Amino acid sequence: MKKVKVLVAALGVLGFMAQAHAAVGFGQSQVSSPTYVKVGPTQPGKGPHGGKGGEPGIGISSVYGGQITGFSGLTRMAPADSNGIHNISMASPHGGMGVFHFSKVANEEVYFGEWSQTGKADDPTHTVYYAGKDITTNIPTDGTATYTVTGINQYSGNNALSGTFTADFGEKTLVGSMANTAMTIDINADIYADASFEGDAKIGNLAGTTEGHFFGDNASSLAGYAKFDGDSSKDTAFGGSKQ
Repeated sequence: MKKVKVLVAALGVLGFMAQAHAAVGFGQSQVSSPTYVKVGPTQPGKGPHGGKGGEPGIGISSVYGGQITGFSGLTRMAPADSNGIHNISMASPHGGMGVFHFSKVANEEVYFGEWSQTGKADDPTHTVYYAGKDITTNIPTDGTATYTVTGINQYSGNNALSGTFTADFGEKTLVGSMANTAMTIDINADIYADASFEGDAKIGNLAGTTEGHFFGDNASSLAGYAKFDGDSSKDTAFGGSKQ
């Protein structure tokens, strides 16, 4: 699989940015129009959404000019439900903020989730994303590891996906699946030396793509998304920890 990196805000953004001696890895399935979300590192700032910068965050183009707010602050606004998923749908003074569902990988500053303007299944702005701190710098070169993963797609309180992915660092592959009662997503990706992965995703005969990053020491966690061209309602964000 040929890896192509394009440093523009385009569909299927996969990126990283070095901040304060740590790298923030991030990606999203699309940039919708006219309102969209964008993930990436926060900038230093003041006020209720300020901070030291360099943290994984998310912004909405229609709110504060798209200023990126740290996920850690958003978790305090909306505590996780019993499935570990944070749910935000805010009216004034944050009108136009849309509907968020996102989760955090245990013991890591790594987040993944979905957003749309309305929260409806057929909303074409449906966008999945991930953003995490500390991209792995010592990616293993041999051996295998299994990750317990959670997926978020059209979340309604009881339909998170679950599954396992296996990384073969010698063969540089990541394979596995995650499922709920509605669908099973199969992943088959290549692992790269920069701790990113990229490859194929499938739901039955529906073909798509996947990409993401490993995070933490010795690839202790991962996050990414699966994207299905022509049916953004199936796009799914995922994250998980090494068993």
